[in-house]
Amino acid sequence: MAVSSTPRFPSDTLEWLTAGCLEPGYRVIVLSPTVSYCRTVACHGADVLAVHRDPDTAAKLNRIPGVVAVCGSPESLPLNPCTFDAVLIHQGFHELAPGLVLPEIARVLRPDRVLGVSWLVRDDTVPWVKRLAALLRTVDDHAMSGDYGTDSVQELASNKYFPDHEHISKRLWVSVDRDSLIAMASSLPAVQDLDSESRSELLAKVAALANDSAGTSGLRLPYKLECWRAWVDHNELTTPIRPDNNGLTITL
Repeated sequence: MAVSSTPRFPSDTLEWLTAGCLEPGYRVIVLSPTVSYCRTVACHGADVLAVHRDPDTAAKLNRIPGVVAVCGSPESLPLNPCTFDAVLIHQGFHELAPGLVLPEIARVLRPDRVLGVSWLVRDDTVPWVKRLAALLRTVDDHAMSGDYGTDSVQELASNKYFPDHEHISKRLWVSVDRDSLIAMASSLPAVQDLDSESRSELLAKVAALANDSAGTSGLRLPYKLECWRAWVDHNELTTPIRPDNNGLTITL
């Protein structure tokens, strides 16, 4: 949906996801991030390593102050064991292979450090959003019915490498104007396929809904930020990692 702005990831939520490991002196991995999300993480002062499959995106991430980016696979991290304090994944955990990526994350985390997983999802329980969805579904049964992938977090909740986990949910609001809603509706293929008269009638209803739903502060689009954090347990690794005074020993 086209909006006039996008939600900024709250700093206190990032602190929660990393269990306080965002300050200078800590090392954080961000897997498959957007540029804006990676920039938000890096501004807190920790040393940030971004890993992205796409070389062009990795190049853009590498230009962010405080970020070193590499082109690579999250399921096969080119990193030494026990060298990072937190790993973050936003909007992308469901696109990874949990059986491969979770052991890799466990391997590179220091003992008792944390993996933070999050999704920003539209809250369709708000009445005006439900009315908008019902209106658009008169021409497209699947309008505003996106699958965000949050169900995949069950793979983390049941994973032996991360036995202890917590969840929080936060409501965020984004300002949106009538023209943005009309533009969003106009962009739907089913709306574009309507004849001119039917399309104009539908868009007029969208405009009327926006006018009727806007309060004194204008129209606001609701989101929920769903967040999970889990602590690594190295005792469950198939290949145990044992730090000693001379460095790192990996039992084969």
